[in-house]
Amino acid sequence: MADAVLESGAKLAGLSALMTTTVSGMAETIELLREQAPGCKVMVGGAVLNPEYAQMVGADYYAKDATEGARIAAEVYAD
Repeated sequence: MADAVLESGAKLAGLSALMTTTVSGMAETIELLREQAPGCKVMVGGAVLNPEYAQMVGADYYAKDATEGARIAAEVYAD
């Protein structure tokens, strides 16, 4: 994922988790993004996530649904 962010110059990366077993991998991905693409913000969401999990894995944003995700993306890309 970090390669794709670097290649595209993305300002925002989105991660989704549907099972609790994937949350630890999400934290690892966010840590890698912080190291390799520090200017990229990270948004997370998915069935098993909530704002507390988002904070725990180090995300910048939590989106409870697609509408919220679109609002967050618009905010990030407006800067």
